Amino acid sequence: MDLVVHADDLAVSVDLPTPEFPDHTNAVVIELLSTLAARRHGAVSVIRALSRAERAPSTITAF
Repeated sequence: MDLVVHADDLAVSVDLPTPEFPDHTNAVVIELLSTLAARRHGAVSVIRALSRAERAPSTITAF
C-alpha cells in the first residue's frame, strides 16, 4: 500500500505520470484503503462518497 501511495505522491511532486501497477495490486490497495476509511468514517459515509458526490461527506480518508 505504501509503495503505491508514495509512488503516486512522488510522481505528482515531479510532474510525471503515476506508475502503473498490476490490477491485483491496485485491488488490494483499494480494498485496504476502503476498509480503513469505513472503520474511520463508517460504511454509509464511504458508500456515499463512492456513489453520490452530492451526499458525500466533505472528506473521506483512510488515515
